[in-house]
Amino acid sequence: MKSALIAAASVVGIIIVRMILSITLSEQIANVFTGLSLSFLLCYFIINSSKRKSKAAK
Repeated sequence: MKSALIAAASVVGIIIVRMILSITLSEQIANVFTGLSLSFLLCYFIINSSKRKSKAAK
């Protein structure tokens, strides 16, 4: 449950930053930022999940 709340808060933060970037700089920069940050977030939670499963197995 805790990780779901962290993920939701992270996505909300990414959306806010994306909106700010699209207003101040350009839509292309906002799209690049969104793609990179969501990819990083997905990789982070996959790695974190696999670490938790390996700890639980031990």
